[in-house]
Amino acid sequence: MQKAFKIEVTLTGELAELYQQLLEEFADKSQIPLSEMNRTLLQTGVIHHLTMLQGVGLIGGDEATGQQALIDALSRDTLMWDLVQLARKYWKNKGGGLVDLKA
Repeated sequence: MQKAFKIEVTLTGELAELYQQLLEEFADKSQIPLSEMNRTLLQTGVIHHLTMLQGVGLIGGDEATGQQALIDALSRDTLMWDLVQLARKYWKNKGGGLVDLKA
């Protein structure tokens, strides 16, 4: 069964300022609908946080394996795939060490 969530959020302060700047850039330079931009922002955050929680050991075993499969399915054919791989490498080392962003 396909899951669906409707999410409403209020942004304030510096985060609202950054979001406004992002909106302006998209309005000037992109044909992507606002809803798609927001979905992509949420997707990026969810993937990063789950990867971080796995890396620091808060999520493991079968649960982590299942999450990794979902993350792979969502991001493998997108520009996010390289970022997912970098995040996994970083958090696998418990958030320590250097990650070569040029790799």
